[in-house]
Amino acid sequence: METTDNSFDKLLMKKRFYIIITLLFVGIFAYIFKWQHIIHWFDNEYVVNHELLGTYGDFIGGVLGTIFALISILILIRTFNQQRAVTEKNKEQIENQRFNDLFFELLRLYQSEISELCGTIVRERGNEKITINYNNKDFFDFEKELLQRAFQPTTSYEGNIRGAINLYMLFYIKHRTKVAACFRTLYRIYDLLDNAELKEKVKKNYLKIIRAQLTDSELFFIRYNGMTYYGDNFTKYINKYNILKHLPAFDLLEFKDWWKDLNKIERTGINIVFHNSTRLLRRILLKRDSDIVFRIPGKNLKYGFEIKTKSNYEVEITLQIDNSQKNNIMEYVGFEKFTNKRIQALLDCYLKEIFLYSNFEKFNKEQDLEFYSNPIITNGAICIINSGVRNTQGQALKIK
Repeated sequence: METTDNSFDKLLMKKRFYIIITLLFVGIFAYIFKWQHIIHWFDNEYVVNHELLGTYGDFIGGVLGTIFALISILILIRTFNQQRAVTEKNKEQIENQRFNDLFFELLRLYQSEISELCGTIVRERGNEKITINYNNKDFFDFEKELLQRAFQPTTSYEGNIRGAINLYMLFYIKHRTKVAACFRTLYRIYDLLDNAELKEKVKKNYLKIIRAQLTDSELFFIRYNGMTYYGDNFTKYINKYNILKHLPAFDLLEFKDWWKDLNKIERTGINIVFHNSTRLLRRILLKRDSDIVFRIPGKNLKYGFEIKTKSNYEVEITLQIDNSQKNNIMEYVGFEKFTNKRIQALLDCYLKEIFLYSNFEKFNKEQDLEFYSNPIITNGAICIINSGVRNTQGQALKIK
């Protein structure tokens, strides 16, 4: 009702404007009529001067008529522009509504396909065997756990990548009919959103809606599906919209050699360290041609974390351990379980993960990257562990 009233007030103001203009011109005409002795035309003592009257008629018709014609044209143009603006706005609203309907219809279809996923496992409890049926979102949770249990880590990160993909393919072949449909629908949702003519702010809101639907376990399978032939097309949207942003690194099969002996709190802590450092690296690498050093603030800390960049083509990560101090930070509790060499190997693999495998080798060329580890330095109670990566062609490192 308020909107209608406002529209009526605006229309009334426009009419008042044109009425005032019309009265203004009538007043001008009356003024001219009076002071040019035209009044004498109606005096009985004088004869009407037809020549003078014709002159004034030509004036009125030529000058004022032209002015009124111009006003009419301006009003017509303004009305046309308003109608066109309303038409375009209505068209935009209709298109947005169509997109909205299709988007949520695809989202409902995805959820429906997820609900049809199901599986069965048999577990032993003492002397009993218990059959567990799982479906819907639990399907991915149970299947991820089965893959994590079955995975056997190797001595190299590249070997772990190959082993993880092979193990995932066994899962995919077994559940291909239903799982493939889920991934195709999810791909169509992102494809629809990518090609939609929406404002960036609106598009981000839709992206958040999709992201809220995806669990860590779903992200886990999206990651490995993207590393296969069947998910290669999806990788452009995974990278562009950072779909795997919240995928915990210590859920990945490649890191099993480290997380297998950690409890949930210890795994979560290292996940937080890696997540925060990745976010920090993303911001740092956006600053072109700059050398930046970032250190964790604080005093009397056992673990000191440092990230250093050299003109965006080289990144070094340094972990300084002060064994004279007691660790009071939850995020670093898991590091207590590792030797210095194991920590350095973990940093090496983390760099490979964020600069190569997390973006499916789309951002940096593997042949241009050199990963290195500097010798571990021990000075009394202080131990310094360092790992790095550089682009041998001097090109900027990229991260999703």
